[in-house]
This record gives sequence, C-alpha cells and structure tokens, in this order.
Amino acid sequence: QNLEAAVELYNNGGKALSSNEFSAAADSFNKALKMLESLSTEDRGEEGDVMINEIKNILPQLHLRYAKDLANQRAIDKAIDELNIAKAVAKEYDAQDVIQEVSDLIPQLLLVDASNLLNDGKLDEAIKGFQKVIKYDSTNSAAYLRMGLAQLRKDDEEAALQSFTQAMELGETDNSPRQIAVIYLKKAAAALRTKNWNQVYENAKKSNQYSTSANANKLIGVGAVQLKRYDEAIAAIESYLAEQPNASDKMNMIYQLAVSFEGKGDNAKACGYYKQLLNDPTYKQIAEYKVNTQLKCN
Repeated sequence: QNLEAAVELYNNGGKALSSNEFSAAADSFNKALKMLESLSTEDRGEEGDVMINEIKNILPQLHLRYAKDLANQRAIDKAIDELNIAKAVAKEYDAQDVIQEVSDLIPQLLLVDASNLLNDGKLDEAIKGFQKVIKYDSTNSAAYLRMGLAQLRKDDEEAALQSFTQAMELGETDNSPRQIAVIYLKKAAAALRTKNWNQVYENAKKSNQYSTSANANKLIGVGAVQLKRYDEAIAAIESYLAEQPNASDKMNMIYQLAVSFEGKGDNAKACGYYKQLLNDPTYKQIAEYKVNTQLKCN
C-alpha cells in the first residue's frame, strides 16, 4: 500500500461520482481513505492529509446525493436506507449540515410515498406509511391529517377523529377542523334517522364547535325542538334560514319555529309562523287548527 495507489483510488472515486455511479464512487473513496489512514504521517505527507479531509467531506454528501437520486426514481425504501447511511457517515465525520438535511428529508420522503399510496387507494399501506412519518417526526401535522383521511375512507371514524384532533393540536387548523365537523355532522344525521334527538342535538353542536355550517344549525334546531330547548332551537333555525333562504325544507323549518314559539308561550309569534303555513299542502291542516281553534290567532 502506498500513496500512489491511494491517489488512484481517490481519482477513480471522483470519476465515478461525476458519472453518478454512487456505489462505485463510495467504494473507491472508502478504500482510498482506509489506505491513506493505514500509512504513516510521513509516508502520506501533506497530500495524503488533504485527501483524507476531502474524502471525509465528500462521503456524507455522496450518500445524500445517492439517496436523492433513488427518491427521484421513487425507490423510497432504498432512498431511506441510503439516507440512514448518509446520516451515520455524517455523524462519524461531523457533517452537521448533512445530519440536519437527512433528518428533514426522511419524513418528507415518507410523507410523499404515503400520500401516493393514499391517492392510489391503498389505504392500509398509506396508514402504515403515515405512521412511519410520525415515528420520525411526531409533530408532523400533515401526516396526522392525511392518515385521518385514509382512516375516514375506511369508515374508521373514531381513529380518524383522533388523527384529525392531533393534527389540529399540532397547528393544522384549516382542514382538520372541517373534517372533524363533517364527522360529527354525519353522526347527527344518522341519529336523526333513528330519532335519537339528544344525539342529533349533541353531535350537531359538536360539529359547529369545529366549523359552523347551515346543516349543523338545522340539526341543532330540529333536535332542540324535540328536547324542548326552544331558545336554542329558534336561534339555530333562524341562522339556518338566514344562510339558506330558499331551502327546500323551508316550510318544515317555519313549522319548527312555530312549535318553538308556541312552546315558549309566545303565541303571537307562533301565530305569525303558523299563518305562513296556511297554503302549504303538508302543514295546511295543522296550521288551520292552530290559527283558528287552539291559538285563536287574530
């Protein structure tokens, strides 16, 4: 072993690297480094010391470049392996910039890969992918958000709620609250079909806590009427009609308002709403009875 042989290996490494032959370049540089370090200080001289420093600067960047190249080819698993090698080499040679870039890049690559799986409809694989992201970066709000989307597509609402809530707590305050609101709105709608009025009311209120909507207001109102919470019912239904003045169920909402004001003992306002229903085929009969017989509206 002599300096000349080490120089040749070093030059071979440089040529391979310029051709993006990363494995060959790493092999040549590592052999050159081992050979140089085996030489005495006197035998390798100043030239040898310079090459040792250059190789130690090159190797972390080389592995990082190789990882990025693999990522561009969508060979994500291999890219992650190479990034871990880059990080280990960088730690050995104190390349702090590479350590930081690798730490940032690994969760980014995993997130892209998992997102591609989600877009392809591979939900179980996508969820595992997002869990990998979180393993590397527990504060990655995007991973929690997208994992929630995958769980929601699998109809696992409880898991999705946990993921969206975590994403929101980590600062994702745009999409996550809306997704949570939609889940609770669906729960309220399901409860409406079984006439579980307390669940209609509670879930619709929760929905509005995260992101207000006309439909949530409607369901709060309908549930509150049945629970005899008339002030809340009136406020919610009036909000709904203000947002949806031409709603297809407008007459039903007017009826709910009439019932609420009657329940409060405000017969004057109840009469006003019942009178609006006198020409509606669905509510005509009950409206006539209320206006002419029970409430004796003027």
